[in-house]
Amino acid sequence: MQHTICALATGAGGAVALVRLSGPEVCRLLAVLTRRPQPPEPRKQALRTIYDGDAVLDKALVTYFQAPHSFTGEDVAEFAVHASPYIKGRLLELLCQNGAVMAKRGEFSQRAFLNGKMDLVEAQGLCDLIASGNKAAHKLAMDSLDGKLSARLEEIKKRLSELLAQIEVRLDDVDEEMTPLSDDFVRGELSAVLGHIKALADTFSVGKYIKDGLKTAIVGAPNSGKSSLLNALVGFDRAIVSDQSGTTRDTVEETLEINGQKIILTDTAGIREHALDPAEKEGMRRSHRAMEAADLILFVLDASRPLTPEEQELWQDIRRQNKRTVLVWNKSDLSASRPTLQAQEQYPSVSVSCKTGDGLNALKDLITADVTEAQTADGLMISNLRHYEALLRAQTELESALIRLESHAGGEIYAEHLRRALNDLQDLIGEVTPDDVLGIIFSKFCMGK
Repeated sequence: MQHTICALATGAGGAVALVRLSGPEVCRLLAVLTRRPQPPEPRKQALRTIYDGDAVLDKALVTYFQAPHSFTGEDVAEFAVHASPYIKGRLLELLCQNGAVMAKRGEFSQRAFLNGKMDLVEAQGLCDLIASGNKAAHKLAMDSLDGKLSARLEEIKKRLSELLAQIEVRLDDVDEEMTPLSDDFVRGELSAVLGHIKALADTFSVGKYIKDGLKTAIVGAPNSGKSSLLNALVGFDRAIVSDQSGTTRDTVEETLEINGQKIILTDTAGIREHALDPAEKEGMRRSHRAMEAADLILFVLDASRPLTPEEQELWQDIRRQNKRTVLVWNKSDLSASRPTLQAQEQYPSVSVSCKTGDGLNALKDLITADVTEAQTADGLMISNLRHYEALLRAQTELESALIRLESHAGGEIYAEHLRRALNDLQDLIGEVTPDDVLGIIFSKFCMGK
């Protein structure tokens, strides 16, 4: 029999704290602590006195959820108590003294998964929802938690399962009583499933930075206005701005939300050929490192003066990075014209004035432009590395099946690739995931969930 687990389900601060209890001993523990033989009416809050021996610990709002109609699928009780550190700690002590055990990280969610209340995609969506810090990340998490992503994966899995069943039943038809499947039919079904999987997997490149933040490096020559741009985007003086070249010696990082997305901006030291001292040389080394780690590069150029040879060389270096890059022509209030860069027409560009604010909204739209382009037709995206790797494995197996089909290898050969792809999809949803992997996944959840 499973232990009855308990944990604090709310963080520090606030006037009210929630202590959660789940397992077979919930009703007995409620009776011990409230001195009432029956639990409250299911799913309705009731005011109950919590006793600590002969003393009153607190008056709490208690909610009882009767199995299987609860988050975990077990009997669950929640105590809304005053958020005194003593009350919270003592209530957990009393529960443990009377037979409960402290829950591990994610153990409530793991029990919900094991009891069929949610699949693994939905469970990981719950973890992402708690961690979401911006509108876009919140939507991704809700799509997982609400079952939209699971439903899409189930559609793919169902279509693949039906194709595999048609192939296997014919493999068992030794008397050849059934009409054979044409290669064109199998090819069409495989290609359709492969297309759905690939479309979903391709969203990870953007989904990951919606979840974790888009790393954006602001690079350029000294005095091009990089720090001014950082300050203009974040809305306050985060970086020191000076007419003197080389003011920024180290990278300066700030996180903000642009168009509902998390953006991690890094202002870098100006890059030029000869550093004035070791500190500036180290700053430029860190600038190159930030550029290499970035998802997006904002190349800031002073539109009011000709380009320097150093900027031309930096531009070639940026192009070799082969990353999303936006050309930011700064100081547009001083000049309406722009210098010319090699192959600049291949990159989005915008004129801005950090002094007047002109062009900043257009720049923000360019920074976040890739998100809508990366969505699937139904708006779903993935942001979890484990999901991405499972989809890639399934994609590889289906591509191998197509190769086997074209080489006329026989149904028993390419059917094996379909079985492996199906297993990868089942692992993604959690139908065949090993217990040790589940332990790793749920250990990343927060306490009380």
